[in-house]
Amino acid sequence: MTTLEIVLLIISLLLLALYVTSKMGKEQSLHEVIKEVKQDLKNTAENVYELVNKAKEVVFDESVQKTIKEFIMIVEEKNKLAKDKGESYLAGDDKKLAVISRLSEWVSNVTGSTEKAVEFVETNQSKIETIIDDYISFTNKMQGKETLSEAEKIIADKLSNKG
Repeated sequence: MTTLEIVLLIISLLLLALYVTSKMGKEQSLHEVIKEVKQDLKNTAENVYELVNKAKEVVFDESVQKTIKEFIMIVEEKNKLAKDKGESYLAGDDKKLAVISRLSEWVSNVTGSTEKAVEFVETNQSKIETIIDDYISFTNKMQGKETLSEAEKIIADKLSNKG
């Protein structure tokens, strides 16, 4: 044992002794005190378990949206490298599937459950696909590519017909 571990052990034992003596001041028998301490430990363990489970839940918020955008950039960069090397690359729905696959794996790692990952993706599929479409459309425009969404095509057609 290291010195730090020994110091922590001594502190823990002192805290435990203080806790037990605080319980004994209530004119209870040692058996009742031990029962009460056991119940307190059980309640604490249940509370910690609940907190850990809640911490593992993934909520569709800005951090998830940012993560999706990062996965899009990773897929786009891999595609760019594959194109430059003359290798096969992903397009259209295959890109979406690659991003969704990465997101599912990430959610699975965070929650520790593949089922929760599948449920998360299924529940938020339309939001995820919208973010992917919007982000890819935006980055394509920034790169000078013409990949407009259907709504943007209609607006562009109406504007060109007026002029």
